[in-house]
Order: sequence, then C-alpha cells, then structure tokens
Amino acid sequence: MDEKEITVNALLAMEKSLRERKNQLSNLASASTSRTRYMEPEKVEEPVYEIKQLDAKITKINKALFHIDAAVKGSNAVTKVSVDVDYDDLVSEIE
Repeated sequence: MDEKEITVNALLAMEKSLRERKNQLSNLASASTSRTRYMEPEKVEEPVYEIKQLDAKITKINKALFHIDAAVKGSNAVTKVSVDVDYDDLVSEIE
C-alpha cells in the first residue's frame, strides 16, 4: 500500500470512521455469524458470514488504527503551537 500524506484532521476523521466500522463488524461477527433454518425433522445452522473473513477485516482495521494513532502521536511530538495561556497562573492556588 502506498503511503499518503494527509492532514492530521483528516487522519482523525478516518480513525473515527474506522472505529465505527470495526464496531459494526464486531457486532456482525457476534450476532449473525449463523442462521438457523428449521427443516423437518431437525434444525440446521448455517454460517451467514465467514468468520475468518470477518476476523481478517477486523484485524486489518486494528492495524490501520494502530498506524493512525502512531502517526498522530508522532506528529504531536514534533509539532509546536502557540497559545496565549498562563498555565502556572491557572493552576496556582487561590489567594
């Protein structure tokens, strides 16, 4: 996969979207991996989705989330911002 340069804001939006997709797939894996059909005289359970494929997709998303998190933290470690805040005054005791 080719690396792309994108803004941190876009990366955070991507991270949010991937977390939602991961939750959807996790719910799908736990709730509907099998379908029950009633055939005379027995009940037959058939997989709706291949659990290995769901797990592989969830694993890919987890890896992507790890790389996104590492990239954001790496960017935050070297990015300087200017703020007009006197932290020491704000956290000092009240006189």
